[in-house]
Amino acid sequence: MPRPPASERQRIGRTPMTLDEALRIEARAAAGALDLSSPHVAEVVDEAHRVHLRAEIWGGSGDERQRMRRLVGIGAASVLVFIGGLVACLAFTQ
Repeated sequence: MPRPPASERQRIGRTPMTLDEALRIEARAAAGALDLSSPHVAEVVDEAHRVHLRAEIWGGSGDERQRMRRLVGIGAASVLVFIGGLVACLAFTQ
């Protein structure tokens, strides 16, 4: 099936969905109040599920996400320093 031209394609997520909206959409979908046979409704429910999962993983607010990014960065830097130390030890012992 050919893809529609770019001018006709809609991208879900262009307008950010809040966590409260995502939770309400997921609750209505779980209760059976939404018609999931419609592709557009199914896309919105999928987007709500992604927003919910992203909030669970990274945190719901901007401060929580920023703190998590810092922790991930510090962890990655720690691993690099550890590996660099091992390589330096190997280089100086031979």
